[in-house]
Amino acid sequence: MRTVRTFDTEVLQAHHQDAPPLDLSWLSKPSRHQFRWRCTRNRWHTSRRQIRSGEVLSKNTIRNTPRDMYVSTSAWLNPVDLPKIKDTKVSHPVMIDHLIVFDIDIPPFSRVNMERARQATVNLLDWIESRYDFERVHIVFSGSKGFHLVYREKDRTMFGIPDPRKREHAVREARKTLLKEVMEAGHPVDSGITADTRRIIRLPGSIHGSTGWYCSTVTEDRLRKPFKKWMKEMPRHAQAIKMPRKGKTKSIQKRQNMRDDVDPPSFASIELSTHVPGTKDRNAVVAWLPRSWGSIENTVEKARSMIEEKALGPALFWTDGEAVLMMLPRAFPRQQASKINRRLGLLRTALALEANDHNWVRASPRRWEDTGWESSLEPVGVLAHENEKEHHTPWSKAHIEMARRLNQPLDIGTQASSGAEEPSIRIVTRK
Repeated sequence: MRTVRTFDTEVLQAHHQDAPPLDLSWLSKPSRHQFRWRCTRNRWHTSRRQIRSGEVLSKNTIRNTPRDMYVSTSAWLNPVDLPKIKDTKVSHPVMIDHLIVFDIDIPPFSRVNMERARQATVNLLDWIESRYDFERVHIVFSGSKGFHLVYREKDRTMFGIPDPRKREHAVREARKTLLKEVMEAGHPVDSGITADTRRIIRLPGSIHGSTGWYCSTVTEDRLRKPFKKWMKEMPRHAQAIKMPRKGKTKSIQKRQNMRDDVDPPSFASIELSTHVPGTKDRNAVVAWLPRSWGSIENTVEKARSMIEEKALGPALFWTDGEAVLMMLPRAFPRQQASKINRRLGLLRTALALEANDHNWVRASPRRWEDTGWESSLEPVGVLAHENEKEHHTPWSKAHIEMARRLNQPLDIGTQASSGAEEPSIRIVTRK
């Protein structure tokens, strides 16, 4: 079985579909912060609306699956469409708060360097809290090479300066002075983070798109213990990379970082639309089932049980050896199709239907540029047959035809069917 070489769109979609909304309660006012995320094609997106909760953030990222998620260290009266700091042609944004963030990274990603980063973070923690009266927000493992120490300013004097431009300048100067003291004391912090009022930091609870480990909060008690004693308890994706004992050489690590962060490997595949062609608003239910459901057998059995319980069958299943593709080849009204996805626990697919009127779903193996096709798409069978009562929703001609092309014909006899017979498919290249 091929190992995942990066966290591509499909893996991340499955992750976000199954993951609970992020907890933003550590932010005093989440809606005052700017949220940004980087997708698998290395494209950046900034929220075009204010985000008040993790649920809202999940809905806002539905069209562009995040690989890495970030939040601004500053809070603003209006965080949407922030002008650049040197832009004098528009009104200066009103800063209402700025988190004090220290970032300690010791590359490359390894257990030895994580222990060094842990010790450095403990030393900085003790140094800061013996000298300053800051309110500690939390300690965070970044998901890769180190930790973040996050504090909140108790002294609100600077944030009372009437002129917004002078206020931000005062905050930046105060942070520069603090940063200088920290660095002169010998603490290995990232010099580009603390004093930058327009900086973004990784969101706790989100997955690190290069390693598969979660950016997660760490208690002080845990931080003060050797990393090896609690490393195994840190949350990570099932396909996260293994943290080596020692890191790679700088040249090897640099090439690896370029592959991970700049140019993930691309693959080509055939995608099938859930829309029933020839109809205005009807969709079949087509989705890759969450890998967190377990093995191929357990996933199929769980889906079969739910579909039979809700009398939605028959259902058709395929597998690429790593996950399960499911199809309910009926022409459901879009709203009903969305509700069915929700009832089956496929929230992200449901949201995609609601946002885009249909959804594109991979319906073939993936073909990598350097290794060819990763595997074959094998039929699992037609399961979860109808209950005794008649199903009144017509079949989708196009999806019945697609099932036949995927070596899983379904005989519907003279039962009612809807739409055109030719399925809507496309060939795409993704990363």
